[in-house]
Amino acid sequence: MKTKIIKTKGTGNWALPGDPITLDEFKAGIKEVEKGSFYTIAESKKIIDGWRKKRNSL
Repeated sequence: MKTKIIKTKGTGNWALPGDPITLDEFKAGIKEVEKGSFYTIAESKKIIDGWRKKRNSL
């Protein structure tokens, strides 16, 4: 069975099946995300605990 790779302009949703992206588009997307801000584990736990408390108080 042959696999056909279709090149797109990167406008598609990566999570949807049937809309493949190229390896270069994937790598560029990863580099773009890595430029963003990140939380430490402790900060993440505080945020999640806040969500849980807010949800449980409703």
